[in-house]
Order: sequence, then C-alpha cells, then structure tokens
Amino acid sequence: MNKAARKQLVLKRKEDGASLIEYAVIAALVVAIAVAGFATLGDGLDTAFGNIVNTLTGAGGGTQ
Repeated sequence: MNKAARKQLVLKRKEDGASLIEYAVIAALVVAIAVAGFATLGDGLDTAFGNIVNTLTGAGGGTQ
C-alpha cells in the first residue's frame, strides 16, 4: 500500500471518530433539552391531567 493510500485511511478513521463524538454531543443536547422541558412543564401537566382524571371520575364537582 502506498503512502497516499495509507494517509487516506488514517484520515477516514479520524472522521469516523469525530462523527461519533458529534452524534454523542447531539444526543446529549437532545436529552438535556427534553429534561429541561419536562421539568418546566411538569407542574402544569400534572395539574392538567389531574383535572382530566377528576372530570372523568366525577370528583371534579361537575354534573354527570
């Protein structure tokens, strides 16, 4: 194998490693955004679903 072909293989391997790191960073950002979103919306969603449950079970004081 000549010198130029070996250099191309080395560069290809370096790109694969870099893309793996990029995917890991993107996945970490998606997880961080999801956690922040759930934390922000958590209380509001809990209240909304609680109201739905109370309405469906008749515990909300409404008419049936």
